[in-house]
Amino acid sequence: MIKRLTTILLVLTISSSSASAQDLDGLFNKVKKGAKSISKSLSWEPGKAVSTSLKDTLAGFYWMNDQLKSRIPDTLSTFHLKPGYYKTTLRSYCLHAGTYGPSRGSGYQLANFEGTQKKLIISILEKSTEHPNISQSDVQTLIWGIEAGNKFSSYPTDFQARVKPLLSLKDIAIMEINVKDIVESNLPSEVQRLMNTYQSLRQEMQSAQMSFDKLEDIAVKVGAPPIGVGSITIDEGKWSYLNSGYFIKVDPQSYSTSDVTLYRPSYADVSYDSQNRISSYTNDGYKLTVNYKDNGTPVQLGDYTANVQQIESYTVEGPGQPTQTVPAEGGKYIDFGMDFVNDALQGAKDFNLDQMLKDNTNLSLDQLQNAYNDIKKWKGRYDDLKNIHDDFNMDQNPPQDLNKYIKDSYVNETIQKAMEVSLNPIDKKGQSEWLKNHFKMVGDFFFYSICKLRGDDCRPDNDPKNPKLPDYIAQPGNTNAQRLGLSEYKK
Repeated sequence: MIKRLTTILLVLTISSSSASAQDLDGLFNKVKKGAKSISKSLSWEPGKAVSTSLKDTLAGFYWMNDQLKSRIPDTLSTFHLKPGYYKTTLRSYCLHAGTYGPSRGSGYQLANFEGTQKKLIISILEKSTEHPNISQSDVQTLIWGIEAGNKFSSYPTDFQARVKPLLSLKDIAIMEINVKDIVESNLPSEVQRLMNTYQSLRQEMQSAQMSFDKLEDIAVKVGAPPIGVGSITIDEGKWSYLNSGYFIKVDPQSYSTSDVTLYRPSYADVSYDSQNRISSYTNDGYKLTVNYKDNGTPVQLGDYTANVQQIESYTVEGPGQPTQTVPAEGGKYIDFGMDFVNDALQGAKDFNLDQMLKDNTNLSLDQLQNAYNDIKKWKGRYDDLKNIHDDFNMDQNPPQDLNKYIKDSYVNETIQKAMEVSLNPIDKKGQSEWLKNHFKMVGDFFFYSICKLRGDDCRPDNDPKNPKLPDYIAQPGNTNAQRLGLSEYKK
């Protein structure tokens, strides 16, 4: 049926190529009946065009801000990005007409794009970057019209002509939708308000003197939004992991402008010793070797045996600098073992950790307390990793070494802290750039170990890759605030 409709549209378009935009109604009258049967999207319902909500959010976390605070993000000129840390300001779009716009400091989290008009709106966002001559206000008007159920042929003819490059013939036919007759008296109050907003938008869009300022007044509420039903707290600076191998956070300045920060870790070669401890990282000519003092000392914590590992020194190698070995100051960590962490998280047993610490005689109380504080911090990070695992339905493609990656990340942070003390660029005049690259390599490995959880998405290469931002929506914690669509149009 789709092929048949396309053929009809093509013939009609060729035969009327000299017609003006005013002839669009005639075209649609001939194809509308056939078009209605090709997609459920031709049957409009309020709130269905874009339906993303809090349940569609990806796993999110804040601790990446601490990990990346010493790195300066690069600006970007393309979205086919090699591994790196980038920040830019983009055009964003309101995808929730009738709600409150964001302001600086608003917290947002990435979510999957859901809704009956998902493909159409994503396509418009992608094409808007290819047509910079089409204003952001025209693109936003088109998106609001899709949300509100406005027919394309009902727009003023000059507007139709301006935005046609963003649409295919099939897209235009789909926009000739049938707004269902809905008995408003049977609707919840929030849906009635939404219907009123959409009706007001359609009335303005069908005016020969259509004004974007008036549309904006209808679609974007101003002021502090009240807390909506089902809201949660999302603070500013929350990161999410995309299935393209990127980490991302979105900080809106307004509904039309958002700061976007992207991070893609570099692939790192990792080697392990006979005890399955990390022995070295290698990336882009730089190498860090971990030199352990001994084979580790076991320590009993209740029913669990932990292992005290002491790092004696680090050997760093890289282009243009001699190989050097530096002592590890305080290079000691306690591997509690994943059985302990798993049981603690699952609530399978009651742990009297204070008693475990008092009963232990192999290490000082302070040492064990510090180790336990690390475990409490890593509880949250373990949960974050498990959430990433769940987000991408890993049962169908499970990672083979989930526990090892989590352990690697824990060990890696310990090593990174020690390197920051041992190889402080401030104390190594003339070597800051070389040392910065070493820190970058270590940090990349930390996040690469998380990226590995995706299984099929963390390829062992550093080739350019696009994060495909229009495939996602920036979702606020407050259900009375606007969700945002992302373009790749730099401001």
